[in-house]
Amino acid sequence: RVGFPIIKNKLFFFTNEEITRRQDPVIFGAGSTGSSNILSVTDAQNIAAAFSRYTGGLSAGTYDNTSIYSRSNKFFNRLDWNINDNNQLTIRNNYITSIATNLERDNFNFRFGGIDYTSHNNSTSTVAELKSKISNSISNSLVVGYSSVHDYRDPNNNPALPQIEITGNSPGSTIFLGTDREAAIFDLRQKTTEFTDNLTLTAGKHNLTFGTHNEFYNITYNFVNAWNGRDSYSSIANFLNNQPTRVRNNYNYFNNTRDYIMANPAAKFNVNLLSLYVQDEINITDNFKLTAGLRLDYAGIPNKQPLSDKTTSAPVDSRYGTTYTYTVPREITNKYLNNAQINPRVSFNYDIKGDQSLVFRGGSGTFTGRVPFAWFGYAFYNNGVTYGAFDRNNIGTTNSITPGTNPVQAPANGGLNFVNQQTGSNAVNTSASGPTQVDLIDNNFKMPQVWRSSLALDVKTPDQWKFTVEGIYTKVIRDLQFKQVNIVDNATYYPYDTQKQQPIFSNQAINPLYTNAYELSNTNKGFRYSLTGQIEKSFPFGFTASFAYTYGKSKDVTNGIRNSMESNWQLNQALNPNNVPAAYSNFDI
Repeated sequence: RVGFPIIKNKLFFFTNEEITRRQDPVIFGAGSTGSSNILSVTDAQNIAAAFSRYTGGLSAGTYDNTSIYSRSNKFFNRLDWNINDNNQLTIRNNYITSIATNLERDNFNFRFGGIDYTSHNNSTSTVAELKSKISNSISNSLVVGYSSVHDYRDPNNNPALPQIEITGNSPGSTIFLGTDREAAIFDLRQKTTEFTDNLTLTAGKHNLTFGTHNEFYNITYNFVNAWNGRDSYSSIANFLNNQPTRVRNNYNYFNNTRDYIMANPAAKFNVNLLSLYVQDEINITDNFKLTAGLRLDYAGIPNKQPLSDKTTSAPVDSRYGTTYTYTVPREITNKYLNNAQINPRVSFNYDIKGDQSLVFRGGSGTFTGRVPFAWFGYAFYNNGVTYGAFDRNNIGTTNSITPGTNPVQAPANGGLNFVNQQTGSNAVNTSASGPTQVDLIDNNFKMPQVWRSSLALDVKTPDQWKFTVEGIYTKVIRDLQFKQVNIVDNATYYPYDTQKQQPIFSNQAINPLYTNAYELSNTNKGFRYSLTGQIEKSFPFGFTASFAYTYGKSKDVTNGIRNSMESNWQLNQALNPNNVPAAYSNFDI
């Protein structure tokens, strides 16, 4: 860390450089105390031998204790220029390169070393800020920034090898080997331009701010989940006999080689987040300050993903609405976002005695958030036009695979080779007739929005004790929900379910050209509140101690922490995942 003046009292330079190297052990080797419930050493040896036999000599990787590593280089540089008495310019750059291997084991999940992959993250961000004093009552802050992020993953094994999942010796345990399905094709690039300008005007009792904040994203989302295939086995014995229970693949209709897909990204799109705002901070009296503001937030995607004929001509469930409702696929128009949301806000601060010993404060307003852009990326590549999907489940019972075919292989076209062996020809692998998964976004979908209000009382004593009581309430105006909209709504119920709260679906598809169909939409369900009491004591020698207790409750429909619509729906615990009531949130206090 170094800082020095280039020109005294005029131009300053500061730099901070960090180089980090870390290595961590990966324990729970085969047969150890932590993994013996999953597999024994003999099991691991047999699995590795079978894997080598199925793949023509490829290695499953280590099953002993091993290690992973992470390395990062961080460079921060800043230049401060006092142009004159009224203008100061700051330019800062943050450059980061990092790599890390990813192999995790625990008491229920065992991974062979070959499924490890290396994550690469390269990012650079440059921001310039100009602060200007226009007059004694007017000032301006202008910020312009640009950032570039490149995240990609390199599999340690052959990228075309499927991810293999084997149920271990104890219920709930899983053995993983092959190539991670989320690393075979993963190459994300994001370029962002930012523009912010705030003009502040002081006039009598008013302190006005007029501003705009804008972010322009150029996103290349080249991630194809399970391009290499995803093979599930219900036991170690079944893997040793190469008898899967389920096989899944995603593939490009036109050219499924990895080189082609890496050169032709699955999704390229822009996201624009624009905002205009005005705020007036009014000193009504020496003791009472009122702040009122209005903000307009615009979120837009200029070019939407295409809709396939499978969607625009999709059949409608004759039992629609029995237990859940949604926008049927054929009515999807891609008219989402591209609109402004209005957010008014007001707050106050009342210094009752005028000496900060008793302060009553609070506020109320609406606030707009954002969602992970990866969900839009999934909608672009799971559009029904570019990528197909293969999902054969219950193999060995209600379904079968072509005799003599091997799902554990690594051809140049990934999992598509096995799919072709099951379908008998390439005819099914076309955008017109091939089955596919689609990720849909509901008409008029908007960014999340909440109404939040708070009230608080601060009491400060002469001997530096401070007591605070604060309450915060948040009501959802518009939140998120995910549905699987290709399930015939012909629910049945267990005899004990007299209230009909847990429907059982037959898994019959509405549209045979969909393997799955997920829909992102809005809901107004959800709320949260919290009550906090805090005691704080400041000591004359610079030490401050505090104790706080918070009681709260938070309910929502989904936590939205997964990176895809599919996983957000599948991993949302609900009796009816397509009609989810507000339930205790993962973020409940």
